[in-house]
Amino acid sequence: MSSRRFVAPTLVATVLLLTSCSPAEFAREQTAEDRPDSVVDGSAGEVDVATLRHVGKADEYDVYFARGSDDSGTLCLSLVLDEVWQSTDCERDYVSVQISDSASVAAEINHRGGENRQMLSENVWISRK
Repeated sequence: MSSRRFVAPTLVATVLLLTSCSPAEFAREQTAEDRPDSVVDGSAGEVDVATLRHVGKADEYDVYFARGSDDSGTLCLSLVLDEVWQSTDCERDYVSVQISDSASVAAEINHRGGENRQMLSENVWISRK
């Protein structure tokens, strides 16, 4: 038997697996709005700037989503207030950043539908107490 018969299905399965674990935000082209200097400079190399995406506003903060610079499974959220970088937090598979006493912004690799969340994008949401 030809080894190509086994390689092609394995290759297709691997590609599908990798793309299914990739947040939808990274599928679109990066724009200038997605890559502000304040986040690039402020995050001090924590984020993979090629994956940096603006996903919306959470209260008064602009929220940016990216992969970690050291690991593609690491997700990062950066907050900007009045064009000034405030913070960047990174965690594996799930990350949450407090924006007030009663709210936080969170991101997860696999969005779980059906939950009551104020979505900013496909994988990023505001959680309120």
